[in-house]
Amino acid sequence: MVKKILALLTGPFAIAFGVVALLALGAGAGVIIAGKMAEADAKRRADLKAAEEAAKRPPPPPERVRLPDQGPDPFVARYIDLGDEILSNLPARGRALIVQVALMTQKGERAEKMLTDNKIRLRALVVAVVSEITVEEATAQGAVEALAQRLLKAVNAEIRRTEGADLVDDVLIRRYFVQ
Repeated sequence: MVKKILALLTGPFAIAFGVVALLALGAGAGVIIAGKMAEADAKRRADLKAAEEAAKRPPPPPERVRLPDQGPDPFVARYIDLGDEILSNLPARGRALIVQVALMTQKGERAEKMLTDNKIRLRALVVAVVSEITVEEATAQGAVEALAQRLLKAVNAEIRRTEGADLVDDVLIRRYFVQ
């Protein structure tokens, strides 16, 4: 009996059985692999469809996010009034120029404090610059803007000399009157 079983296992029947078994195993593995590939393909198509639908929708409106309060904004304009009007006699007899000046800085509280502490010295500088103006300069077209620029350069030069930085961003002529 053992010889018959050995003969069956080594004979053509055994080879045919082995081939059929290998084909069945290969087919089973193929079905499993094909199922996994189909599943991955279906997931890729679903992701692609979702991306296409998302691209068709308009973007959501931006959210307003409240920033934490960090104290006063250092870039807020701060104004330093140089006091009452400045009266300067012009070179022409009987003519005078009256100006009132304020300085504007956006360099923060420290710059505002430095300018306020030096207000008397800066006012004296403004008086000196205004006293150099001629009647023609005082009555010319754009005289107010020209004076503001002249004062800005002079004030920043003085502050740069003592403090090492330009602290004034603009000079405001609050009152300008030629008499």
